Amino acid sequence: MKAIISGSIAFQTEYQELIQKFEQAGIQVIDYPRLGDDLDQEYPMLLKEFFRHIEEADIFLLYNKKKKGIAGYIGPSGFSELTYALMQNLIHGKNIRIFLWEEPSPENSCYEEVSRWIDNQWVEFYSKSILQENNN
Repeated sequence: MKAIISGSIAFQTEYQELIQKFEQAGIQVIDYPRLGDDLDQEYPMLLKEFFRHIEEADIFLLYNKKKKGIAGYIGPSGFSELTYALMQNLIHGKNIRIFLWEEPSPENSCYEEVSRWIDNQWVEFYSKSILQENNN
């Protein structure tokens, strides 16, 4: 099983903890938001690679922790990545399990759209049980 972690580049410590938990459950994390030496120069390559990895993933987790005073924050990049993962399922027939870390608050600009996706059961909330499911 392969997983992608999406979210703000600010959560590096949390990503390392998640990667360790996923790997202990036998799930390979193939990409996550990384800091680069020169992000401005590396950005085009990192972006293309990240989206290609979404196509390969079995699990997509948007780590949408509170940020900028907004609970369940989903920024523009996270929303685009979430949308891309969902479109892999809806248009291309993939079966990526798509998770949010937290319920987004109505203060998120994409709240209504993401709420529809949750209501349609296209997106679910992360729980540690997904790690246990993979071990069974």
